[in-house]
Amino acid sequence: MMLACRLKIDVQHVSLPGVVADFIEALADGAGLTSRQAYWLRLATDEITTNIAQHGYRGGAGVVELSGEIERDRLRVSIEDDAPPFDPAGYDPAPRLAVPPALREEGGYGLLLAMGKVDEFHYEYVGGRNRNTLIMRLLGGANADGPGGCRAG
Repeated sequence: MMLACRLKIDVQHVSLPGVVADFIEALADGAGLTSRQAYWLRLATDEITTNIAQHGYRGGAGVVELSGEIERDRLRVSIEDDAPPFDPAGYDPAPRLAVPPALREEGGYGLLLAMGKVDEFHYEYVGGRNRNTLIMRLLGGANADGPGGCRAG
């Protein structure tokens, strides 16, 4: 049985980190993720959505769509937006890391950290939209009873 959730966020009128955290928490609970898995998935989703709002939409109007699917052996979170194309996997932090720690600018490391902690990351630009997909493998199968706001099917 699969469980699916969807959420559309207006990035100008919502507390993005809070909404993302609630969405991922509901999915993680339904999937039976460990607290560590849930933390890293939330961090990765938060980093990507925040970067879309700040850099993709440049602080202006825009929508981010989140969808989550709990499958037999994995939890898949897709993040879609209409901002200009950007593949987070192509971001190179090497220039920032080459600067001595005391002289480094703040920020710019979240994507590197977060994407390294999910089991799989995929990016594609389809139909004029960015699609980032994060996958966490389930340890011992999913609980498909599901949290509120999601549907089993």
